[in-house]
Parts: sequence; C-alpha cells; structure tokens
Amino acid sequence: MCKHFHMKFTFAIGLLLIQLPLAADPDLGDHASFAHAMKVETRMVDGAPVVFQYGEARPDFEASEGNEWRSRTNLDGEWQFRFEGQKEERVVQVPHNWEAMEESKFWDQDDTTFENPARFNGAGHYRRVLFCDKKEDRRYRLEFGGVRERARVWVNGKEVAQHEGLGASFSVEVTDELVSGENEVRVKVLRLANHRKGEDGKWREIEGIHTPYPKAPDYWPYAGMTGSVALWEESEVTIRKVQVRTEGNELKGRVVISNRSAKKQEGKITLASSALADGTFERQVSLEPESVRVLEFSETLDSEAGRWSPAEPNLHQLQIRFHGAGEIADGTELRFGLREFGVQGEQLVLNGEPIFLKGVAAYCETEKGAAISREEHREILALAKEAGANFVRLPVRQCDPVVYQLADEMGLMLTGEWGGFWYKEKSMDAQTRDPFSIFQSMGRVAVWDLMNRPSVVLWCTNNECHQFCPEYEPFVKMNRSLVREIDGGMLPVTWAAWHPHFGEPHFEWADVVGFNEYRGAMDSFDDLEPDMKLVREQNPGKPIIIMENGSWAELGRRGKKGQRGTEDWQADLLRRQWEVLRQHTPPLAGYTFWTLKDYRSRKTYTGNRKANGWSGMGMYSEGYEPKMARDVFRELDFTRE
Repeated sequence: MCKHFHMKFTFAIGLLLIQLPLAADPDLGDHASFAHAMKVETRMVDGAPVVFQYGEARPDFEASEGNEWRSRTNLDGEWQFRFEGQKEERVVQVPHNWEAMEESKFWDQDDTTFENPARFNGAGHYRRVLFCDKKEDRRYRLEFGGVRERARVWVNGKEVAQHEGLGASFSVEVTDELVSGENEVRVKVLRLANHRKGEDGKWREIEGIHTPYPKAPDYWPYAGMTGSVALWEESEVTIRKVQVRTEGNELKGRVVISNRSAKKQEGKITLASSALADGTFERQVSLEPESVRVLEFSETLDSEAGRWSPAEPNLHQLQIRFHGAGEIADGTELRFGLREFGVQGEQLVLNGEPIFLKGVAAYCETEKGAAISREEHREILALAKEAGANFVRLPVRQCDPVVYQLADEMGLMLTGEWGGFWYKEKSMDAQTRDPFSIFQSMGRVAVWDLMNRPSVVLWCTNNECHQFCPEYEPFVKMNRSLVREIDGGMLPVTWAAWHPHFGEPHFEWADVVGFNEYRGAMDSFDDLEPDMKLVREQNPGKPIIIMENGSWAELGRRGKKGQRGTEDWQADLLRRQWEVLRQHTPPLAGYTFWTLKDYRSRKTYTGNRKANGWSGMGMYSEGYEPKMARDVFRELDFTRE
C-alpha cells in the first residue's frame, strides 16, 4: 500500500511570449504528437470492441476509494509549483487551475506573462514525492481526474505519458517506474495560445489544425491539474471495466478483464445484483499471459427492479468478482440504471414513452475556475433542476466523472460530448484522416467512458463546424462511425449544426436533427418560423432538437422588452421563441437554453470586459442569482396546443 510521505511539487511554466516564435517550446506547437502518444484505439477482443490507451484496456474512473482488493492513495492536497522563469516555489491545492491564483486578471489581455496566470499561455511542471511500500505481485497506476490542456508525466525521472484531452480522465501504468520508498512524480502542464498580437497592436485568433479546437472557443480555457490525482495498487488480474445495457427485461453486458502477469491465469467471474431475477451469475475464464478477455452476459431482470427516469432515478448495484486460485483476487462495484432511450419516428422515447428534452446548457465552473468539488458540481446541476430542466447539454468536452455520477443520482439527462468545436476545412480533414487524431482519440475515450451512464442519452459529436465545404460530410460520417464502432447503436447520434439548412448540414448521418439558433438575438427573429418549416421538409420523419438558443442580460438591468441586454428583453425573447417552437412539437423533441448561468469567455462578444470575463447569457448570474428568464423557462410547456 502506498501512503503520503511528504509533498514537494515543482510547477514550471515555459513562458510563451507573443513576440517569440510560436514554437519556442515544441510542446506548444500545432501538432498531433500528444494525441498519437496516447495510443487510443479500438481493438476487437473476443468479438467485442475494447478501447485501449497507453497500451492498456482503458479502466473505469468511478471509484473514489479502494476496497479490500484494491488500494487507492489520494494524491490531492498540497503540491509545490513555480512558473518557469520564477525561482521561488509556492504551495497550491490540487485539484488546481492557474486562474485560481490571486494575481489573475481575466480581462487584461495585454499581460500574457506568468504574472497574470489567467492569461498566461505556456507550460507548467507540478512535482511531489510519495512513499510506496511496493509489492512484487501487485500492479500500480497513476490516475488523473483531469489535466488541461496537454501534459507530460514523469515518475522518478522517466517519462510515462504524454496526454491531451481537455480535462478527460486518464490512467497510466507505473509499476516498473515505482520503487519502494520515496518516488518523485512530475507533471508538465501546457496551455496553447489561441490569440496573437499583431504589429498593429490588435489581437487576432490563431487557427489550429491538430488541436481540440481550431480557434478560441466560447468559454474560458482553464489550465492546470483540474481533477483529483491518485495512485492505485491492484492485482495482476484486474477487472478493467463492466458495461451494461437494458434490452426489455434483460440486462446485457460485458466484463473486460486484464491479466498483466507473465503466467496463465484460470478462474471465474461472478456477478451479483438484486436487480437480477436469479441474483447471481458466474462464468469460467482463462487468461493467457499479458492478455485481455471480454466475457459477455445476458440475464433476466427482476420484475420489481425500478427503471431510471428523471422522475424516478432508480439506481442499482452490481458486484463483480474475479476468483482465482481458490480466493477472490479482484473485485469492483458498478452503480447502474435500467433505462432504454432512442428514436421512434419523430419522437424521442425513454423506456418506451415519448419524452421532450427541456434543457439548459451548463459550464462546470465557479468563480475560482474549473477545479471544483463534488458539492460545487452538485450545486450547479441543482440549478438546472430548480429551473425545471430535465436535460443538460454539457460543454463541448468530456467532464469530470463526478458530473455524470451526480446526474445519474439527480435524474438529469445529458449529452455525451468530447470536442469538435468550430472545425474548418483543414482541421476537419486532418481529424478525419488520422485515426489517432485528437478528435478521434477523445471521441473513443468519451463513448467508452459514458455509454454505461443512464443519464447520458444523446451523443453530440461536434459543434458548429464549417458546413460549407467538401470536408464536412466525411467528417460527420466519421463521427457517426466512431460512435457506432463502440456503442453498437445504443444511443442516438446528433450534433449542433451551425444552421439548419444553409450549406450542407448532412443530417442524413444523424439520428436526431440538431442545430443552434439565435433568432432574435444574433439573427432576425422573423427567420425562425421559415427555418423550422424548411428543416422539417428537408428531414421528414426525424426528431429535431435545438441544441442552443438564448440571449444575454445583465443581472438587475431592467427596461422595455425591446431593449437588448435587459432582463426584460431576454425573458421576452425566450417566450416568443417558445410560442413559435411549440407549434412544431413533434418533430421538435428538445430545446436547450444557452446557458444555465453566466460563464467566463475570452470571446469579446460574450465575455464581458466590465465583469472580468463573465458573459451575461445565463438565466442565472455567475453568483447563481436568477434572472427573469429563469422564471419564464420554468413555466414553459412544449406540448403543442
């Protein structure tokens, strides 16, 4: 078992000055080397798709503590760091993002040095020492709940991982690198610049090709070790993942088990749950040295086992054990919900009944940034429930596992998302052609991680990509194929198109027609009804969902309904949208208000300079105070008269 010994941490940030060449530190360049180094791929094992990362079957990231067969050493807490260019270290609390430092000035765009962490783009190294009582017959892996945006990881001076993923969890094997006694862990964290200052003194966006977003996204690109960090000690034979899905009165699933020893292993897998009619299940398994196996099962459900829904988010426990050499060698628990979600004609159906997704979009952040606690995540999701939403569109990336766990508990339906924000011709082509591109890597990871979650009901594969070029159709076809290679058709596929019919949105590759629209705020309101009629004509028989719609208001600013930026205008525009949209239900099967609460952005059209970067597009302020639009949204009923 590994324990805390003492903590040191060096956080070095290679200063990227806008006057220097962009590639002064090659790690900050526009390239795919970090994505390639993760080695994310789907392999067929025993006839089933398994996602591998860093050469290992990607594990679950559900457990926050160990059990009698596995030990988890929490590495959160005090770390030391320094910005590169500084000599002195300081102590920070991990999870951590640079913006939490008191010297951060969010809207001082001209200060991009390490003296303004919120605007600093560059590299950083975290370091700490842990003590490990290493055992010969055990395996060890480091688990990161989230690092944004790129990272290199060293253990005792040996590099064990390069990572890129906008905060998605990752895990890396470190058995060979760890020693009994003191061990040093270092993590270099990188944030790429998305603006460059020209000779005329004006800031312009940098357009990338191989990055998760090709230009500055409409949110704050937080940087740091934003998730929990832990060291796991495990058996050489380990249950890596358990997948389940509901089909009628059957629970079907797969157990992914890994043998990381040099000898053949024989044993059996047992499952137990009160949701099963027979209660238990067992299957013999034989594992060759250094191998992965997949065992499929299909068991009848107990007739009294409650289904999961927003009204009744029933959850069940599944115990999974591997028995080898006459004893239990490994075990884990899975919390799951029994739910079926899909498309039936022009409607979305949950457990066989039509459902309308009344949604809000939400960023997972507080005043201190993106490194937030479980309770802070809960507080944000509770606002959605308070507003009367049953659906939350998450940011265009994979979130902390805690978000999905809480949504399961609270009865909120979610999108599964991972990237593809504003890709253009060159970036779409690069992401489509390269199976190890950052988009495809993040996509495989997200589908693998989220397909178990009862709260995740819809795959949203990209957001507002350029639908006016020949590269667009191959890109959206690849999106669909990537999902289907892993989930086998479990959930509907959609995306947030820039426009419902301009260009070539290619909704023939979507199960649900999804698009963003800001009629009345950024476009003429009079276009809304003709747009809805045309998108219905062009996509007969398919459900439609508005993935984004909204406007902005400053909390407490009142005025006439036509006065833009007032609470009255924002609330009235939402009401007018509803009056038009409800007449198209069905096929309109969902609506998402952008956003739940004000969020931080580097975009000048949303990020408010006077408010230190906070936008005004929420139905709540950044301090969780409701605006008039919240009350309007709460009362909306999208049932057609």
